[in-house]
Amino acid sequence: MSLFYKFRQNTDVTTPKAYKKWFARAVHTETVGICELSEQMQCNSTVKRSDILAVLSELADAMTTELQNGHKVYLEGIGTFMLGISSRGCDHTKDFRTDRDVVNVHVVFQPDTYKTRNGVKRHALTDGTRLVEMPHYQKPE
Repeated sequence: MSLFYKFRQNTDVTTPKAYKKWFARAVHTETVGICELSEQMQCNSTVKRSDILAVLSELADAMTTELQNGHKVYLEGIGTFMLGISSRGCDHTKDFRTDRDVVNVHVVFQPDTYKTRNGVKRHALTDGTRLVEMPHYQKPE
């Protein structure tokens, strides 16, 4: 399969070097959930779909617990998950209040990487991706 892309023109006048230039943007054609993933995984292994669903469901719970305990979660071949914080700045640390100054807690993901024989860094999830222009859309000139 391929990752589709289509073109989008930058209309942001605050970025003069990129203004009016065309950029490729990924097009996602659908969202795949754990049911679809478990079907694929069942076809590639000796494990039943129901067992895979149970493990994936438990993985979500276990990851939540570990992340909320301040740990990073590393899944080999996928990457590292951790929690990050966005907050407002304060003049003095004694003035900081989490209920007022923390804007959000969010998940940060770093894809798993490896180095090729010639030292080039690759991302495990994107290596080998084939890009194809999205068919059947109004292509800009």
